[in-house]
Amino acid sequence: MNATPETIHVLHTADPAVADRVASGLERADDRFTVEVATGVDDAVASLHTDDPDCVVSMYALPDRTGIELLESVRESRPHLPVVLLAADGSEAVASNAIAAGVTDYLPWKDGAEAYATLADRIATAVETHRSRIELEAYRERLSTFVEQSPLCVIEYDNDLRIVRVNDAAEEILGYPESELRGETWERIVSDASYEGVEAVASAPQEAEGGYHSIDENVRKNGERLVCEWYTTVITDDDGGVRAVFSQFQDITDRSERERRIEALHEATRKLMSAATQEAVAEHAVETARDVLGLPINSVYLYDAERDALVPAAVTEEALDVVGEPPVYEPGESLSWEAFRAGEVRVFEDVSTEPGRYNDDTSFGSEIILPLGDHGVMYVAATEPAAFDEADVTLARTLAANTEEALSRIDRERALRESRRRYRTFVDNFPDGAVFLFDDDLRYILAGGAELSDVGLSPDEIEGATVDDLFPAALADELAEYYREALSGRTHTVEQEFRGEHYRIQTLPVHGDDGEITAGMAVSQNVTEQKRREQELAAQNERLEEFASVVSHDFRNPLNVADGRLDLARTECDSAHLDEVARAHERMSVLIDDLLTLAREGEEATELEPVALDDLGRNCWRNVETGTATLDIRVDRTIRADRGRLQQLLENLMRNSVEHGATSGRPEADDGAGPGPSRADGAAVAVTVGPLPDGFYVADDGPGIPPDRRDDVFDTGYSTDADGNGFGLSIVAQVADAHGWTVDLTESDAGGACIEVTGVEFVEG
Repeated sequence: MNATPETIHVLHTADPAVADRVASGLERADDRFTVEVATGVDDAVASLHTDDPDCVVSMYALPDRTGIELLESVRESRPHLPVVLLAADGSEAVASNAIAAGVTDYLPWKDGAEAYATLADRIATAVETHRSRIELEAYRERLSTFVEQSPLCVIEYDNDLRIVRVNDAAEEILGYPESELRGETWERIVSDASYEGVEAVASAPQEAEGGYHSIDENVRKNGERLVCEWYTTVITDDDGGVRAVFSQFQDITDRSERERRIEALHEATRKLMSAATQEAVAEHAVETARDVLGLPINSVYLYDAERDALVPAAVTEEALDVVGEPPVYEPGESLSWEAFRAGEVRVFEDVSTEPGRYNDDTSFGSEIILPLGDHGVMYVAATEPAAFDEADVTLARTLAANTEEALSRIDRERALRESRRRYRTFVDNFPDGAVFLFDDDLRYILAGGAELSDVGLSPDEIEGATVDDLFPAALADELAEYYREALSGRTHTVEQEFRGEHYRIQTLPVHGDDGEITAGMAVSQNVTEQKRREQELAAQNERLEEFASVVSHDFRNPLNVADGRLDLARTECDSAHLDEVARAHERMSVLIDDLLTLAREGEEATELEPVALDDLGRNCWRNVETGTATLDIRVDRTIRADRGRLQQLLENLMRNSVEHGATSGRPEADDGAGPGPSRADGAAVAVTVGPLPDGFYVADDGPGIPPDRRDDVFDTGYSTDADGNGFGLSIVAQVADAHGWTVDLTESDAGGACIEVTGVEFVEG
């Protein structure tokens, strides 16, 4: 039978005459009890082999032997099992022998209710004590196993904080055998520098307040100092009393030193970043490697572009003691040059065996070569091989990266200063709009331009501020996005509204002499008035479109009726007047077409594409009634234009030259040369399309336009021909305006008219 923690299993041994009565009395006295009866020593011993009682209760007088003999048998197999001996006569001799045999409790026995209650209480106390002892022994066994097998160092203290046990790991770290530390306090193994902190921790366990963490400087038996991390735990009993104190600890000297070096490296980096020159950066770098990282033999070489060589910029005294005068590394003649060109860190366990080393008789064993980007290299060396561990390499890499960034910062600041100097005059005198220069932090470094005052901010307010300082959040976020893209090389043009005004903003990168982006630029133009004009023009175009629709419908319908009537009239009679009517109808049709062109083609040219002038010119010539006139194309350039609109321009210019190239007195008779215009002298009109530095011209050898009338020819409705509608050159001017071109009338080399179109964008290649 296995007892649960709530039950107490008792093996009672007595004469059969009293055994059952005692068993019943005990079970009545405490309902936790279950009692099994044995009638003698042999019977009881047999039960012990098959059962696991919590307590043995035996009468002294048994049928086969005595209770003392049963006690001795129990102790042979179960030395700690509680045994209570009852003696009816209460003999002192029996009690003395029982105690000598290791009885748990002895009780004179007299049957009765009070006796059963007393016996039950004695049994419960004995069992609880026994169970507590078992739990404690199991706990100590587990604790002992933990202490001995723990990979951490463990020290056990008593409640007076004196050392009672030290595991093997602790002996190895501290250098003391357990025998020398047993009975000592923590003061034996803690340095004076850590006394105050340890004293504060030591006082807490005495108050049984739980676990504590600390980092202390400890002292080994040989006097060597080390840094250990400690975790102290207090073991208490149910009443809160201190039963034991355990400290686990580990040697973190290397980790602590590494952390100290890292922290010191961070501090040194701030000095690096504040250095004003590359030479100062180099000096700070070698000092940091020597004093902070503990790498005394080191130097920094900077690349000299004019010499195409790595030149020593800073060298420690320790390095000079080894190498003497530091060399200059020419291309390809050293491991440092190879690392610089490859841009790769090189770590050599024994550089004296490496092919390509600068000095065959080098005094160095270990060497780390760290490229500094395009700026040069840093090297760290030691006279003995395999001198650097992984931590050394990692920290050296970090220092090199910080040094490279500091050198790059100086380059950027130098380029920025140059940009400021170079762009100051440009910014201050920017004629159209406002211009802003900004750096990598999106901070304005220059501001100026004719329209800066329109923004409502002065240069003093702008320069040094960021977009977030000056503009509402949504606008600032949008600008910041475009500014970042400008700094990465992309250009954008956007329109934004600020304080009720409309601005067109172009963002673009600013490049230094080496082609690298040194800053960003934003050019802002107030387009509020332009937007207003565009809105007015849109409304005007809408009205013109309505007018054009009316013209197309209301003019063409009567004209079509008139043409139909004219055809009927020709079938009824043959009159020269009908030919005049037909010419009038044709003139009206041309007039309507030109009027529609003016009304519908006023908007900007949007379909821009590369257009070859010579090919388009020949196509246009074929679309114009030219008769005997000739065309000479002397231009082979390609321009960006709206092909359809450019075709309108060229055809109108060619038609104008052909129609007006002959004098008003040209002969009406057919001279055999075919229909079409000819000059008064009978020669055919010659039309030329030729190049200008920023555009092209269309010229003829006709009578030309008198100077005093040239300013009027582009006006709508103006014509020098009585039969002309005055729309041809007006359409030319309109197409030019739509492209942003300029059109002028001059005299050709042959004395005729020459129309010059300038401001044209050529397509190269």
